[in-house]
Amino acid sequence: MAFVLDRESSTMEYNPAIGSRRFQSPSIHSTGMAPVTVLIVEDDELVRELGVEFLSDAGFQVLEATNGEEALSLLESNPNIGVLFTDINMPGPLDGITLASVAAVQWPHLAIIIGSGNVLPRSGGLPHGITFIRKPYDPGSVIRLIHERTTAPA
Repeated sequence: MAFVLDRESSTMEYNPAIGSRRFQSPSIHSTGMAPVTVLIVEDDELVRELGVEFLSDAGFQVLEATNGEEALSLLESNPNIGVLFTDINMPGPLDGITLASVAAVQWPHLAIIIGSGNVLPRSGGLPHGITFIRKPYDPGSVIRLIHERTTAPA
């Protein structure tokens, strides 16, 4: 997976296995809404840092965790988190699916997005309302998905 941020033009080049494209990150600043807080949970430091960067550049408030235990602690102490964006494979007793399942029950207001490049959830393997996205992530698609999940009628 390759992300390249061009700071001069505020664009990011993304190079998935099937090609590359450039895009301007859609920003939430023009909506006049308060920024949505996203908790990104990813044990791979580079992937997490890139995710934090493209989400922050899009106007989101971003918190980060390296595993499920850290994520639960952040969820408990930060009631303003609106989106949980987690990897499936992580170290420790809580993988992303378990984390998402617990979070969906304890914080039903959360928009939950779960992703992986190695593991695909079996049909019906995710609780209702949890969205799966396959790695490598297209930053524009992730941003649009977060906008859709946080602006959909309750």
